[in-house]
Amino acid sequence: MTKLWPALLAAALLSGCAAPTATPPAAPVPAAPAAGTVAWQYVRSTWHEARQPGLGISHRYQSRVGWIDVYLYDMKQGHWQAGVGDPRFEAQFQSSVEEIRLAGARGFYAEVEVGPISDVRIEGQDFRRVSLRIVHAVTRNAYESFTFLTARNGRLLKYRMSFDAPAPADVDAIAREFIERNLRSGPDMPRAAHPLLDT
Repeated sequence: MTKLWPALLAAALLSGCAAPTATPPAAPVPAAPAAGTVAWQYVRSTWHEARQPGLGISHRYQSRVGWIDVYLYDMKQGHWQAGVGDPRFEAQFQSSVEEIRLAGARGFYAEVEVGPISDVRIEGQDFRRVSLRIVHAVTRNAYESFTFLTARNGRLLKYRMSFDAPAPADVDAIAREFIERNLRSGPDMPRAAHPLLDT
């Protein structure tokens, strides 16, 4: 038995020095916010009619990934046909895109890149959508921006969304989820304990 001790001791020491058989797991990489995890906080409402009749009202929401403005207006053009089929709709959509380009031409944005335009259906409502990449002239901050426009209840309904670049990988799901919830709750009245009206 005494002859086995040196061999057992050597084996124990050698096994303690052996390299581990499994590589330790890498530190987890923070994931982009998944749909359902972004909490949007209502900030304020702005009544635009006093300055320019036809521009209606807008509601601002913010989160840790960006902000959203919800606009309800009629351009003083009477009842709008639902969805994207009104004969006046295309001109109004192009005007929304030109607003951004004009802000770039006036020096507010250093860069404006207009992405593809497509029609999408969300919560039974047809929207026209465009993506934009914007760089602010002063701060040089870059934003991924999206405009969704439709006509609903006789008025135009526009969602202008801006996300800090690089935008979350699931930005389309985040945008869609906000619009779905907003349509269900009613875009006319923000859900806030004490809404602030900015005149």
